[in-house]
Amino acid sequence: MGSIQWDDTLAIGIPLLDDQHKTWIQHLGALAAAIEGKFEVPQVVKTLDFLIDYTNFHFSSEEAQMSAAGYPWLEEHQRKHQDLRETLRTLVLDFEEDGPTPRLVDTVNDLLRNWLMRHIREVDGVFAAYVREKGIAIGQ
Repeated sequence: MGSIQWDDTLAIGIPLLDDQHKTWIQHLGALAAAIEGKFEVPQVVKTLDFLIDYTNFHFSSEEAQMSAAGYPWLEEHQRKHQDLRETLRTLVLDFEEDGPTPRLVDTVNDLLRNWLMRHIREVDGVFAAYVREKGIAIGQ
């Protein structure tokens, strides 16, 4: 797989969240590389653990910003986040059961190419448009 890199098409215009998205993409790419490269299991586990922790951090941060902004679609957005958390839990279970399999690589790549990119561009983009329209400043 070619690694996914941050580019300006992913910027939603909220620096706090854009910076978090950059970090998230970097580490999800590192997970895919660790699995594909058949790195030692401890390295894959370490990368996967970080990714799960960072995903929870990012979602909490993003949802807090949405709540503070009075975002009317917060609950729907939280459901989408919960769906990804469940997918990540499945990744962990698959990895614990089968190790770094081609199916696991495909799942991680699917997360990168489909869910994450679409979520940032479309779903997070709606939130960014909302705060711009309302003139709401998002804090650091």
